Amino acid sequence: MPVNINQTFRDFSRYAVATPQLKAIILLIVSGCFSTAAISADMPTDVSTDELNKQPIEVAHSTAATNVTLAQQANLRNKLYRQALYFYFEGDYNAALSQVSLNRQRFDADTAKSHLFEAGLQVSIGLHHQATETLATFEQALIQQQADDKLAGIEPPTEDKQGNQTATSADELKLIALLQLSEQQIEQGKHSAAQQTIAYITQLPASYAEQYQILHQLAYWPASVTPSAKILDESAAGPNQADTELTAKSSLSAYVMLNQALQLMQAKDYQRAETLLLRIKNINLAATETNFWQSLFTEKSPQQRAQVSSKNVNKEITDTSIMTADELKADKQIQQQAINDYAQLLLAQMYVKQGLYQAAFDQLQDFPEHSPYTESALFLFAFSAQQVKQYDTSLALLDLLKRDYQYSQLGWQSALLISAQIKQQNTLSESLYSYQQAEQLYVEQLADLARFHTDIKQTELTPLLLNSNVSAQTGANSQWLQKALENPELKHDIDTLSELSLLTSNIDRQQQKNAWIKESLTLNKQRQDRIIEQQSQTQYPELVQQLTNQKQLLAQKITEAEAQENADIFANDAEQAWLKRVNESENVTKAISGQRSTEEYQQRLSRVKAVLNWELQQQFPQRLWQHKKLLKQVDQQLVLVSQQQQRFAQLANSQQQTTAFEQRQAQAETRLVTTTQNIAALEASTKAQIQQKISVFVSEQQIQLEQLLLASRHEMAAVLEQMSQPVINGEEL
Repeated sequence: MPVNINQTFRDFSRYAVATPQLKAIILLIVSGCFSTAAISADMPTDVSTDELNKQPIEVAHSTAATNVTLAQQANLRNKLYRQALYFYFEGDYNAALSQVSLNRQRFDADTAKSHLFEAGLQVSIGLHHQATETLATFEQALIQQQADDKLAGIEPPTEDKQGNQTATSADELKLIALLQLSEQQIEQGKHSAAQQTIAYITQLPASYAEQYQILHQLAYWPASVTPSAKILDESAAGPNQADTELTAKSSLSAYVMLNQALQLMQAKDYQRAETLLLRIKNINLAATETNFWQSLFTEKSPQQRAQVSSKNVNKEITDTSIMTADELKADKQIQQQAINDYAQLLLAQMYVKQGLYQAAFDQLQDFPEHSPYTESALFLFAFSAQQVKQYDTSLALLDLLKRDYQYSQLGWQSALLISAQIKQQNTLSESLYSYQQAEQLYVEQLADLARFHTDIKQTELTPLLLNSNVSAQTGANSQWLQKALENPELKHDIDTLSELSLLTSNIDRQQQKNAWIKESLTLNKQRQDRIIEQQSQTQYPELVQQLTNQKQLLAQKITEAEAQENADIFANDAEQAWLKRVNESENVTKAISGQRSTEEYQQRLSRVKAVLNWELQQQFPQRLWQHKKLLKQVDQQLVLVSQQQQRFAQLANSQQQTTAFEQRQAQAETRLVTTTQNIAALEASTKAQIQQKISVFVSEQQIQLEQLLLASRHEMAAVLEQMSQPVINGEEL
């Protein structure tokens, strides 16, 4: 298989002669870019000169207003995109993904770079299927953004005075999307689809050449097909430039060379393969810059995401990378060692294929102890040592393999090689004992394998397989499980199960929100019913009529008092009684004025009336103000009662709207239940596939162990047969 360009080589417990699938590296930060367009309007010919002079101004104002609106919308989309970026750099990838989705659904802010950013976020959290779908629709989003930016008058990217491009072009955005889409298709085993995607790339900048070549190699592997895309400015980064020199090269270039060496070995062109591998073995890698897109399109484990979030809180990382300088340096060293070790291992393997055992032995003498390929190197070194008669070295290495790699096929084969070497060098009894130990090893492994198969059938797969600390667990079951997970198809099913588990968690949260909405609607309906019942007991029309009458009466009094300046209008009950008595007394006085003298009485009555009028006039301003205030209060009460009556009517009518909300909530609940059932069915199907693949894995391991067990027993039988033969002159017959 080809070499993985994003292999971190941090798991030193497994060998990887056949490397896993590719995770591509993407360069350059994306930003919006497109051209402006002028807006014109047809003008009628049958208009006056004044109208003709006014019309372009009106059209210009309309065009300017439209451009301002579109520009504001573009600015809003950029602000929303930066909000999602904020969550990403804070290490909260789920929040960033939710923000992108919210921007698209609520604000229609679906730009090309946010579309690509969404795909990268989906890769970061392991949602590879969703990322593939997002990348597949990227071109449509790009076309839409070009149209929007053209209307908004946004200029396409230009070059500054130093010749640097101010923003990523549309073609480069499309190239990044195609490269990432082909990467996802390769990881999912869809090589035909990846070939079709790569075929869309007709030309590309030199900075993407190595990444394109690696993807092309992986898509057509194991066939050797020449890439058809034209590389612009190829002289700047041609793949064959300075290949004969041991100068610094990027890890991408080294992976391209490794894949070329593998293809040469498959074609049995060993001389050219040896030349290339020797160059790779001693190559000094240049530091690979970790930019935004490279970090984005790299899957992170939950522990890595938590670590990134913690570092952001402590301000320990840069704005353009999720790794510190020390981590970048350590990662470069791991990449350097892994590439050099792999080239060295391939050289030894090629020598063994050619029967050059001494060359293979010499090649592996200085192989590093701590390497991801230690197991393979130990086995080849031990086998080469046997062939060149370095028996002590061979025996020590084979015994080390047998002890440290009990669950590896190479470790199992080492037990037979040890017994064969002892049979060749030592006595038959020692050889028989060695074969018995090998037999015991295979029997124990078969028993452990059977227990593992039984346990895995009875264990809930989701928490077991999604446990990120499986490699840290101890026990036979975890060892077998780690070995089973080396199968890419099984690993793909595990990723699918992980996505389904994440979707199930999201659906559970949605169901909780939906249940909260349902409860809120129920409580709101109860509150409405209670208010309607209470308000129905209030006679609003009568109350409004009473307040209206009171308002009219007060207004009439105030008007008359102000017009006539008559203080009697505001007299209270006692004063009204006094006024009434005075009037009655005046009437009586007039009636008896001809019969007796009433002058003194009239004088007294006039004095009383004068005092009463004086008191009323003194209090007239205050009472006028009080009545006006009372009129205002009555008017306010009338407004409040009218509003209350309207609210009550609206509340009664809003029951129909509540019914619509309840229907929407019920529909959402039905959809959630259906989605949950579909996810459960798909999860059950995926678990069944995982169980089936694990059963196939167990069957394959059993076949290998049984074959080795059978071979050991055949050899034991041969040794016993030799031991049973008589010995003449110290030699067996």
